[in-house]
Amino acid sequence: MKQIILGILVLAFAACSQKPLEEGKYRISGEVVGMEEGNIYMYGVQGIDTINVVKGKFQVEDEIEGPVKSLYILKDAEDRTVGNSINLFVEPALMNLTIDYSDWGNSKLTGSTAQDEVYKMDAIVEQISAKYTSELDAMEELNEKMREGHKTGASEEEMNAMEEQLTKLREKLEPFYTEYREAQLAFVKDNPRAYIGLQYLRFLIQDMDYSEASGIYAGMADTYKTTALAKEIEKEIEKMKLGIPGAVAGDFNTTDINGNPIKLADFKGKYLLIDFWASWCAPCRAGNPHLIEVYNKYNDKGLEILGVSDDDNNPEAWKKAVEKDQVGIWHHVLRGFEFNRETMEMNRENDISEGYNIHTLPTKILVGPDGVIVGRFGGGGGTDEDMDKMLAEIFKN
Repeated sequence: MKQIILGILVLAFAACSQKPLEEGKYRISGEVVGMEEGNIYMYGVQGIDTINVVKGKFQVEDEIEGPVKSLYILKDAEDRTVGNSINLFVEPALMNLTIDYSDWGNSKLTGSTAQDEVYKMDAIVEQISAKYTSELDAMEELNEKMREGHKTGASEEEMNAMEEQLTKLREKLEPFYTEYREAQLAFVKDNPRAYIGLQYLRFLIQDMDYSEASGIYAGMADTYKTTALAKEIEKEIEKMKLGIPGAVAGDFNTTDINGNPIKLADFKGKYLLIDFWASWCAPCRAGNPHLIEVYNKYNDKGLEILGVSDDDNNPEAWKKAVEKDQVGIWHHVLRGFEFNRETMEMNRENDISEGYNIHTLPTKILVGPDGVIVGRFGGGGGTDEDMDKMLAEIFKN
């Protein structure tokens, strides 16, 4: 753990505060209300840095690559929870930070345009969250119980009961998630020059089509398009050309829920509806009765359904959901995503979702007999009603 020792003496601190800022650097002059002497911490790429607080004051100066840098300031080096930390967007400028040691959420950074935008959006989110206080509090409490249950070795029955409660809470909070997303989208469209707009767009594009996403991105500030985040968004937008009508269906070769081999070529000559879902996805599960109706109506006319589940880390939950929802009448596979918790490495080599640009569940892809996609529903596509109309037209004879 290295130390940032700036402003240990009052005179040295004052002199440093008045020193001109070098190009390619940022400087934060800070005050900690409620602490006279002690340490706070900064989490960075190279680990934890110690910041000395002297007579309630501190200063941080460091290099910055690009227009914006994200910083995490911590109350405790070992505690990165929301209540004891703040995430800040700093710029190559002189800034001031006031930290409330007893209430870190009440801390304030000035002098950063990017951070001003965060505060602006935070105020909007607070207004939305106020409508769902009881549900959000219940969700936080239940998540804490589940974390404790994993630590203490709670029984399978207890964990399953909490999972069911969590599913019901998610269903209740669907209006909140919808309103939150709509507020983010409105912010991005109303503030196209805002850096935080890139942060939001990275996730919002999951529900957009190529035309909408590329149009919004084109109107954003060129200043930020050199950042790693912008390059990531550009790649995601380019991937939107996958999994859309007219594109060739992504190939796959895997094993099904019963351990039998299954590949895209097995469905040649038939219409294949690929349902991307998960056992923990409440809207997915709620849509299964309708999907059963669709299968029973069109299967003998040439429609097959393949369920692709995002339950690679919990296959037992996947199998239980298939059985409980009585959807074992069609084919089921796992998406093939691998995540190593020890190394934090992700392997998408066999991930079926990658070939269809899947980010939102549920999403359904309709593949024609020739292997070309003819419809996309959810996740930047049409609705289930649109799907029903298309299937009715295809199988009208």
